[in-house]
Amino acid sequence: MKIVLARVDKRLLHATVTLNCDPFFNTDYVAVVGSEYDDDPFIASVMQLCLPKSMKVKILTEKGLMDFLNQNDSPKTMTVLVIFKDLASVRESVRLGFHVDEIQMPYPTLSLKPKNLSDYFSDEELKDISYIQGQNIRFYFQTTPFEAKDYGSFNK
Repeated sequence: MKIVLARVDKRLLHATVTLNCDPFFNTDYVAVVGSEYDDDPFIASVMQLCLPKSMKVKILTEKGLMDFLNQNDSPKTMTVLVIFKDLASVRESVRLGFHVDEIQMPYPTLSLKPKNLSDYFSDEELKDISYIQGQNIRFYFQTTPFEAKDYGSFNK
């Protein structure tokens, strides 16, 4: 499996992702991680309705994500867009072996660019960010692929 984008978004699968990301990434799967809906066929079918027919949705636990990414039952390389519910789900996935070079976060507010991460994230979330960055994974703010990646707030 090839991960084309890893994103943290408590809204999970929504219009910004489905309308803006598909033309840029053309993925085979969208993996939604850390949701209380893992293995819920009804929620999976509802999420599937907002995706192109060529993309499939998987709702997974953190361990389920690792199992899914490590399966080798396809003759071609499959592409995956991974959406994490929160930073705790990312941290647990990283602890289990998940690795990407960078992770996208939508801007916390549309009207203001972040100055201090502590203005937007709890102490626990800041610990999660620090742990994940310690595993050589970079964060950046970007709500849609049309915007420039903003690494600045995470480099302070």
